Amino acid sequence: MNRRLAVLAVLWGCGAGVPTAGPGAPAPQTAPMPAQSTAAEPFLPPQVARLAGLMPLRSLGIEQFRLANPAADGRGVLIAILDGGIDAGVPGLQRTSTDEPKLIDLRDFSGEGRIALHRVVAEGDSVVVHGQVVHGVGRILRLTRGPLWAGELVERTLGRAPAADVNGDGDADDRFPIIVTRASDGWVLMADTDANGSLVGERVIRDFAVAGETFAYGPLTIAVNLAERENGDPILDLFFDTSGHGTHVAGIAAGHHLFGIPGFDGAAPGAQIIGLKIANNARGGVSVTGSMVAAMRYAASLAARRGQPLVLNLSYGVGNETEGWAVIDSLVNAFAIEHLEVLLVISAGNDGPGLSSVGFPGSAEFALTVCALFPGVFAEPPIPGSPPRADVMGWWSSRGGEVQKPDLCAPGVAFSNVPPWQTGEEVSGGTSMAAPQVSGAAALLQSALLTRNVRPARAIDLRAALMSTARPVAGATVIDAGTGIPDVAEAFRWLLAGHQPGRFRIRALADGGNQSRATAAFRRNGVAPGDTVQRFEVTSVDGQPTAEVVLAPDVPWLSAPARVAFRGGPATIPVQYQPAMMREPGLYVGTVWARSATNPVAGALFGLTSTVVVPYDLAEGIVRWQKRVPAGREGRLFVRVPVEAGGLQLTARVPDGQAATIALFEPSGRPQRDQLTVELSGPETEATVIVRAEDLVPGVWEVVVVAPPLSPATVAVVLEQPRVRLEHRTDGVELVNAEVRPMTVHLSARRLGVASHWSASGDRGPVDRRFATPAWASGVAVEVVLDPASWNWFTDFGSTVFDGEGRLLGTEPLHYATGRQWVPFDVVPEAVRVELFPALADTGTDRRWSSVVTVAFHGTPEPMQVLGGASDTTFVLEAGGRRRLTPQYTGEFPAGMELLMEVQVRADEVTTVRRSTTIVTAASAEAGR
Repeated sequence: MNRRLAVLAVLWGCGAGVPTAGPGAPAPQTAPMPAQSTAAEPFLPPQVARLAGLMPLRSLGIEQFRLANPAADGRGVLIAILDGGIDAGVPGLQRTSTDEPKLIDLRDFSGEGRIALHRVVAEGDSVVVHGQVVHGVGRILRLTRGPLWAGELVERTLGRAPAADVNGDGDADDRFPIIVTRASDGWVLMADTDANGSLVGERVIRDFAVAGETFAYGPLTIAVNLAERENGDPILDLFFDTSGHGTHVAGIAAGHHLFGIPGFDGAAPGAQIIGLKIANNARGGVSVTGSMVAAMRYAASLAARRGQPLVLNLSYGVGNETEGWAVIDSLVNAFAIEHLEVLLVISAGNDGPGLSSVGFPGSAEFALTVCALFPGVFAEPPIPGSPPRADVMGWWSSRGGEVQKPDLCAPGVAFSNVPPWQTGEEVSGGTSMAAPQVSGAAALLQSALLTRNVRPARAIDLRAALMSTARPVAGATVIDAGTGIPDVAEAFRWLLAGHQPGRFRIRALADGGNQSRATAAFRRNGVAPGDTVQRFEVTSVDGQPTAEVVLAPDVPWLSAPARVAFRGGPATIPVQYQPAMMREPGLYVGTVWARSATNPVAGALFGLTSTVVVPYDLAEGIVRWQKRVPAGREGRLFVRVPVEAGGLQLTARVPDGQAATIALFEPSGRPQRDQLTVELSGPETEATVIVRAEDLVPGVWEVVVVAPPLSPATVAVVLEQPRVRLEHRTDGVELVNAEVRPMTVHLSARRLGVASHWSASGDRGPVDRRFATPAWASGVAVEVVLDPASWNWFTDFGSTVFDGEGRLLGTEPLHYATGRQWVPFDVVPEAVRVELFPALADTGTDRRWSSVVTVAFHGTPEPMQVLGGASDTTFVLEAGGRRRLTPQYTGEFPAGMELLMEVQVRADEVTTVRRSTTIVTAASAEAGR
């Protein structure tokens, strides 16, 4: 995932497509989180799910490989799951196939489970902990003569029920006292798990790494991390999973006897797991400052001490603003070079299918980045005696462009473990679910080498083996699916052949406007006259000996030198374009592959990928496009939108009985910031979406049409810019007719609510601000805008809304430098507190960030006069004419707030919408009376 990387699967006709929003939505909002559930029954009986193949391992040949190599099921190998926690109590994560403990260590790097401890003194057999009397401490006193420390676990700090309902009593308002002391064998913990006010009958719990012990108040299983400060005082962190994501991922990677059903396994049931919690789930599942790197280093150190091969699985990430510049990418690359024996497997992200949408740290060069397939078994139930439906590209899976990513693809939907409080949500999807399949496959390869007494493979060996032997994905390019779908058996044969891969750093030089850290050439605005050469700088990273490579392009419009020699330094390789072969609007993707001159059968050492987009031009005001898209594929329309467009209207239509999904992507590659999509199905279905004027970014936009997995779709798209523009003014909005003829304009305006602007800044810690809530508010919209350049400093940035008493109302972490969230009110709070929660990639640098935050309270939309007359009116605006719309408003207006209004104009069947804030002056208020 990360938490934002969850896209629920279609399961036999019951599923979810791409989230939708539009101009009629109550407020700006981003894609919703998967709903948490208190359902008492599984989504399907697990035995049915197993027989149906809903843990789809066959695509990678995992089941077949394990049958042929029974002892090579991951045993002897460690898989570290860097995520939001793991529930240590679920059946599938108890023992390995060889009856060893499945979970060897669980560590919290998020700080979410940190319990503040203070010294307490027993009075007889009791102590008082934050006002609660706890009896029966005599038992723990008999373990030690030292002092007692106490703290409490507060449900409210963990978010909302059911995840934060630790004892399962239906609310998240409980507080649980905890006692810590030092016994003869180290620090121990005791808790009143049955809530009877006494420790009598309670177990003594040690650090999980020491004894593998856990405790629970109800449905949430909790592990303990106990350490010691320099002054000898204890440090307590509780490890748990209140997101469900890490537990689901762990089951896919290495679950054994999932749901207690023999034979229901993940990819590597013999592997052991290190659970490393890097995320604060109460803040939306955001990683915290330094947690990714600290967890990676901890896992590498633990594996080295145990002398076992290690695979790191990181199903986390956020969207790139500019690929290649993220600090976490450079830290991941540095870790990979330092730890040659550790393979890092990272999910590509769920911001596809637009180009240039791979997130970081999946964009790190030396990670193995995994995209998602939609498994055929989830599109249609298997028919006995018939082959299953083929997998297709996951429509949500992120694509490359400025980076030559992803590397591989794997099924991205699975039926796997969930914590007890999440029963009913066993099916989840995203590249988060694809990455652990590849992590498990890598563990199988290492395990198979161990069974033959062969030294474990290096990370670059595993990466090359899986990529060199992968099967291409039908209809996909290298920036869609990398080299394709791994085949574990073929990868093992590649390793046994003793091939020697290299590791190369690729830089597409600034020809054609590429970024200086781009690993692929990307021209989103076509090929300019004379732009016929793209140079790549290739550097051998690991000090490989002098070598010669042979080069071969995979498309006719690319050419390159036949051979290139490396002589101890970087080599600059020119790639020649043939612009005459790229005149038609569309997408052109090609790669020059480099193979060893002495051992070409080993597969490609590296590739030099070029992507050229030839767009249509909206300068004339309208683009019409029709495309027939094969089942499970995408069709792409690229349109150059001019600076003065002032908004965008997309109308799409499908013929009778067909279905399709249409999504919009901004020139940077990110999904349109309000997640505007169209779901089309049924007879002659037509739908329209509007990109509001304030959201229009000039440049080349991408419209992606996705056909369902089982049927083709023919889609007609019309893209238009408004005939009359709406421009923001401090005292209102101005209509501008840029046409050379008069335009009949239909105008409407409405008051949405009030808004306040906050200039927020900080460094590592969270910052917050309190806002009084108008009594009429139905909800609050929060928009956070960071400097795009500063976005590269972070691994996450949380935005969370609490009520005045600290209860969580909503959380929607930023996925890009600009983020929006909508929080509806069930009960109007007296105040809300907006908290910004930064997560810096590097703890070794001090960075100050700044942002502009708009907090808008929405009520029932009300018609509003803007021209001195009715709020809904029709008039003629002369050619080149302008008309100022000054809001006229009466009624209660909170101090310090601005009016939030929405103006809509329709001319020549094209609509433009603008939401603006404006200061209501005494004059304008008077004019409205």
